[in-house]
Amino acid sequence: MHFSVCLTFSWALFALVTSRSVPDTSNLPARRSYKSITSAPSLVKRDDYSDAVAKGKDLWALLQAHCDKEVVDPSLAKLKGELKWDVIDADQEDADDSEPADGSKEKLDELGINTCTPFWQRYATSPFQLVDGESIRSQFSNSYGTQVGVIIAEDIKRIKGSPIAWSTVTAMIWEDTCKNFDKTDPKSLQYIFQDNIVNPETKIFIDKVGMGKTFKPGQEGFFALLGSVNGKGTAYLLLQHSGIIGKKTIKQIVTYKAEDGAYQMYLEFEEWKPALAPGPCTSTNTPNDD
Repeated sequence: MHFSVCLTFSWALFALVTSRSVPDTSNLPARRSYKSITSAPSLVKRDDYSDAVAKGKDLWALLQAHCDKEVVDPSLAKLKGELKWDVIDADQEDADDSEPADGSKEKLDELGINTCTPFWQRYATSPFQLVDGESIRSQFSNSYGTQVGVIIAEDIKRIKGSPIAWSTVTAMIWEDTCKNFDKTDPKSLQYIFQDNIVNPETKIFIDKVGMGKTFKPGQEGFFALLGSVNGKGTAYLLLQHSGIIGKKTIKQIVTYKAEDGAYQMYLEFEEWKPALAPGPCTSTNTPNDD
């Protein structure tokens, strides 16, 4: 990643997050600093791929039957209020500090998406929890290109059993960044990029279905990637937060390698059109395991 590691952080002073003392940021990921893994591990359970395909088909069916009104996940209210997550903004005084990560930037440039606009890197960290005698917390780091409708997922660590998922945190911060940073419409979201994929299952799935390929709805590779660890969070974002981002579905999923060999993929959206009669509004109750 080709710009400097963020040296200081400032609180995001906005209405969604309660102001508190500055948290310890020593364990937060250094942006643009990662060890590239160029080949996928070989050990994954035999049934994992078929399970991912089945999961992807289930999520796609839900996306096809968006309910007849825009919805917001009820857990979002808890996140804004009682759960008290910390949101921290990278110091981006230097213009280079607001560029997207290298692996995503290459593809964004190829797609003709303007990477000279700000990509705001924002960290979200949960309160600490005691797990097996160790104090740990969930943390999510994304870059938000609100002027071009892009979110880049850069670092995702969710504590097992955490009541709040990546999709919920991302929806909250995307909305806030659009409204308070760039004065843009949250419903302009068009892409989710998964930068430097390190999950071994997802990498094996990509190897199986094909690197450097485009997958459309109905193809097995599309369902496998949608149901993967790196794909299902985006489905939940679309299903459970249409009140923020609008009714959307997934047009295609594209896999590719960055110049340094890192595994990458992006999901492109399009506006949802009712191919079926609107179904009951059950998507907010769908168990969210992203």
